[in-house]
Amino acid sequence: MRGVVFSQHGEPTEVARVSELPGAPDPGAADVRVSIIVAPLHRGDLVGIEAAPDGPFAPRPLGAEGAGVVEAVGESVGNLRVGQRVSVFPAPGAWSQQVTVPAEAAVGVPASVRDEVAAVTLVNAITSRDALRAVEEVRVEADVSGDSPLVVSAAASAVGRLIVRQALDRGIPVIAAVRSDRSAATVAKFFPVVPVVVTAHDGWRDRLRGLVGPHGVPAITDAYGGGFVREVLPFLSDAGTLVVWGDLAARPWTLSTGDLLMRELRVHAVSISRWMTRAAQARAADRQAAVRPAEQWPGLFAVYGEYPLDQLRSAVEAVRANGSGTVLLRLN
Repeated sequence: MRGVVFSQHGEPTEVARVSELPGAPDPGAADVRVSIIVAPLHRGDLVGIEAAPDGPFAPRPLGAEGAGVVEAVGESVGNLRVGQRVSVFPAPGAWSQQVTVPAEAAVGVPASVRDEVAAVTLVNAITSRDALRAVEEVRVEADVSGDSPLVVSAAASAVGRLIVRQALDRGIPVIAAVRSDRSAATVAKFFPVVPVVVTAHDGWRDRLRGLVGPHGVPAITDAYGGGFVREVLPFLSDAGTLVVWGDLAARPWTLSTGDLLMRELRVHAVSISRWMTRAAQARAADRQAAVRPAEQWPGLFAVYGEYPLDQLRSAVEAVRANGSGTVLLRLN
């Protein structure tokens, strides 16, 4: 089979390569083998490849999530069948034509959900659920009224859109904060009633202050990071919480202790890596719940571009070029 591997850290377009690989092993008793149809390239995947240079080392397969068809099941697997369409995560080596994973890492996909949507359902939806869980905990602790808004930074991103949608469905008003007019148009397309603040515009702070009110909001979700963190903290209420779920800026925060200390502001980070340490029952429930947004709001899972394996370099460049859609590799 063919798949993407790397043998040292560095620039992804240089160190990631398509290779001929042995087929995925036969499944153990509690495993399934899946033929991967499409798999997403996340920005986090590129960050992992770019980590501090070391190596060379034995070729390591790349990818962690995808959608495909079950080819074989272990003898103790009762909830999946050969020929069934599934989303898989975590699936190390998902940028390959086959993977063998524990059956608990796969969840059945309804016929109404396209492969392109199924491929990006789990990581994005689970991350958004984790962020909203943190927000709801903050709101309960702060005992805020139902009309107190949530500020969602990076609202045009794949996870940001899901946070907005689920917050609105839970009766939480939303204010979207985005970096560009293009992102503002994306938010307006999906959520025409949600007010949008474009932080590239002069006067954005005054507009956001007018929306959140003089005392701020108890929670803000953010994935941009970098210098923006310090800019957005003033819009938290005292003892408010910044719920962080990503690092799109890929630059250090520029905070001092005083930025948090005097007003007792808090940071609550959520990550898919930490999620993977939770109890198996909790992860299974999240996977099942993550499929529902794909059924209800497939348009939120926008695809920016799809590339065959032979165009791996173009796929990597596309990940860096877009801010409001997912890039997919087509494996089969």
